Amino acid sequence: MTEEDDGVEKAMAELSEIGQRFQKVVDAMEKEQEDFWYSLTKEQQLLAFCAMSRRIVDGEIKQKGSYRYVLYNVFGFGPEAYMAAQCAGYLDIHNAIFDAEHEADLLKAFAKFHGLGEDAVDKFYETGSHRVL
Repeated sequence: MTEEDDGVEKAMAELSEIGQRFQKVVDAMEKEQEDFWYSLTKEQQLLAFCAMSRRIVDGEIKQKGSYRYVLYNVFGFGPEAYMAAQCAGYLDIHNAIFDAEHEADLLKAFAKFHGLGEDAVDKFYETGSHRVL
């Protein structure tokens, strides 16, 4: 084994250790969030859910904000929220909304380019053809 191989092996071991420590932090954060959620009454959970949904609709759908924009400007959080929200799955929600909106735009441009008519994409979505089983 060469010195270079030893260095790579050492670096991989260090990265693995860092990854394990990071996962412990994420697990603790998730546990704290879940404990908080289950400490709420059903009425409080519904209030929180509706308040969150309203803000997501405002920031994502109406304002078409970026991930950071919604976190910082709509919710009023600071940079500390970036990782917590990402680990909780909010970035996945943001990207799914972004991808769906851009898919429709791309399909409309494709239909226009190929002379399919402006209603071709609407018909495509109305029939449910865009859904994959």
